Amino acid sequence: MTSVARTALLGDPDARGGYDDPVVVAAVAQSLPARARKPWNRRGFASREPARRGFVTSRQGRHPSPGMSRIWCLACAVAVAACGSYVDRQAAASTYRILLKSREAAQRQVDIELAREAMPGGLLQLDAFALAYPDHRGFRELHADAACEYAAAFVFDDWEDATLGGRAAEADRLARRLGPLLAACVEANLALLPPAWRVARAAGPEAAMAALSSASRAQVPALLWIASADALALALHPMQHLAELPAITATLARCAELAPGFRDAGAELVLATLIAARSQVLGGDDGGAQFTGARRLAGDGALIADVMFARGAAVARKDRALFEATLRRVIATDVTRWPARRLGNELAVRKARRYLAAEAVLLP
Repeated sequence: MTSVARTALLGDPDARGGYDDPVVVAAVAQSLPARARKPWNRRGFASREPARRGFVTSRQGRHPSPGMSRIWCLACAVAVAACGSYVDRQAAASTYRILLKSREAAQRQVDIELAREAMPGGLLQLDAFALAYPDHRGFRELHADAACEYAAAFVFDDWEDATLGGRAAEADRLARRLGPLLAACVEANLALLPPAWRVARAAGPEAAMAALSSASRAQVPALLWIASADALALALHPMQHLAELPAITATLARCAELAPGFRDAGAELVLATLIAARSQVLGGDDGGAQFTGARRLAGDGALIADVMFARGAAVARKDRALFEATLRRVIATDVTRWPARRLGNELAVRKARRYLAAEAVLLP
């Protein structure tokens, strides 16, 4: 079989019906086996219809006009773009569901150090997902939560441990590290709020308090983290951030009003802690009622409420017996009763042990 005939038989588009010269077509037909000598239709396939005399297809009849080509290409591009967008949305949704389950698994973690070591890598991963899917708000929310949780639950905890333990150099080093981490926490949550909140914050505490009247329930998670980060900054450098205290307490009160008990009564608990801290210096309300309300809203198994009550209200009252009894009760609690709160309760028990060990410092 000649190469031309072989090409025609194997289906090359330019060979099927692409030759205008009748001599070439006849030569190709004669070179084929008898069973393959069938008339060819426009698509180059053997036709069952009788061959029409003198019918030979041409390139001009087989190819669409340039205008039709452009329309076809545009339609294909739109279809591919839509398909790509759909795939991206599905990938983002699937990834987001996995990350939510990962966060749930982290809350069930027994080993505090394992959770601590995993947090920095997780932060980078969440930041990457937020960059990869900028239109998916959920990734930015997860990244903001993780940034604040790492600063508050681990680095600030280390600073507190060094401070109560009298390790001044270590405490100073951790305070310097905490500054940028708390700023990053605030920035990540400001990015989740309308631009007016950033403007109000830049204008000062009074402008920030005035903006609270427009706050909504959906904005509580970001506002709560911003106020909590500011409260931690106040603990690090009291004189530097004292002017921010009214705005911090007002923000926490607004969060508690809009979403009572949200995130294990986080707003109520921080607000009670600030009231107790002020009482330890200036006297007055020791925050006991606020702690009771926070404990009720947080529900069964939130041991951190009892720990902070001992650290705040019991110390403000200078009630050593209450302080010791509350912390020992927390330490003796079986934390396995609440699997979904395991990591938070392990951290609470560690705080309880620390405060008992530092009793002479807290209650001289």
